[in-house]
Amino acid sequence: MTVAGLPAVLSRIAEIQQRFVPPARFAAALAEATAATAAPARPGPAPAPVWQPPAPSSAAGVGAAGGGPVVSAPSAGAPEWAARLPEAGRQWAPAIADAADRAGVDPRLLAALVWAESGFRADARSHAGATGLTQLMPGTARGLGVDPHDPASNLLGGARYLRAQLDRFGSPALALAAYNAGPGRVAQAGGIPRIAETQAYVPRVLDYYARLR
Repeated sequence: MTVAGLPAVLSRIAEIQQRFVPPARFAAALAEATAATAAPARPGPAPAPVWQPPAPSSAAGVGAAGGGPVVSAPSAGAPEWAARLPEAGRQWAPAIADAADRAGVDPRLLAALVWAESGFRADARSHAGATGLTQLMPGTARGLGVDPHDPASNLLGGARYLRAQLDRFGSPALALAAYNAGPGRVAQAGGIPRIAETQAYVPRVLDYYARLR
């Protein structure tokens, strides 16, 4: 019953009381009922506090995708994307940037290629004889006029070879497939050839490239 309806009820009670209830008892009951009605309602439990995210700090933190690790700031003279390389790759970032600039390719794509090819090991050598950071074959290195055993020259050769595949095939995915399997196989397949190593290599390099962008 609402407070607004209380006067009508009390009037009705008074009418009944005049007929059946002694005035003294009625007055006491009426006072008790009025006091109970006017008493404020008992407050309910306080609402649970709402969680608020902590304010962002000025330090570098998790990436926008929500899963990236905390990265350190690049050292002086290193390109900005170098901070997102594994530790082994950060020392090579300036040389990668220089080779990429000379060949006219995105330095982050070249860094991603080196990441996949050698894990940034200048002394890496494959069972097939590919050498160095960009894993140049001896014949390819000779054709490019570079020394595959010199890290800076190796990077320049890899950057030039990647540039040639980008010019020929027009997309990073096909250029990377050509870098791995050879341009003839990509041309013959009309796309990424059905070679297990190449089909795993292309998305791996593109994933590294995405992390650096």
